[in-house]
Amino acid sequence: MRIDSGSVLAIRCYKVSRTIHWLSVALVITLLITALFGGIDPHGTGNDAFVWHSSLGIALYVLTISRVFLWLIYRPEAGSIDSSMTDRGIPRTLRTAFYGLLIALPISGWILASEEGMHSSLFGIPSLPQWYNERAAQHTAGEAPAIVVLNRIHGGLAATLFAVVAGHLLLAMRSRKSG
Repeated sequence: MRIDSGSVLAIRCYKVSRTIHWLSVALVITLLITALFGGIDPHGTGNDAFVWHSSLGIALYVLTISRVFLWLIYRPEAGSIDSSMTDRGIPRTLRTAFYGLLIALPISGWILASEEGMHSSLFGIPSLPQWYNERAAQHTAGEAPAIVVLNRIHGGLAATLFAVVAGHLLLAMRSRKSG
């Protein structure tokens, strides 16, 4: 039996997509741990946690963009999701929200770090320019109104991401129960 080139591409894309998915899951969990327990402080004792959080955020962003491009090349068909859910567009909405948040969160983190006067770095190597050039030394770190607002936006996006992930998990469990 001969497999056509389209099927070979589909199989390869699926394998790469699954790998990116599980790497992204691991990164999101690690980012959550560093955010909650790392004591992130870009100007003080939590600078190591900031470097790790920043680095993993950039890595997650790159993986997300890679998976979106892969999806544009090969669009897999929906799996075993309940047809009534598919008709309502819930899986598509969750997927769109998920990838939108995985793109928005690192960008909001980059803008927040820039406002605090820090470079977003990939394992200690500054890799992104600052969005905003004002140095944090000109105001009390963490108390500037813009920093407070940006911190709340970043945290709100993270909370929304975890609500979307919870919805995805519930939908997956429901489809397994039905199938």
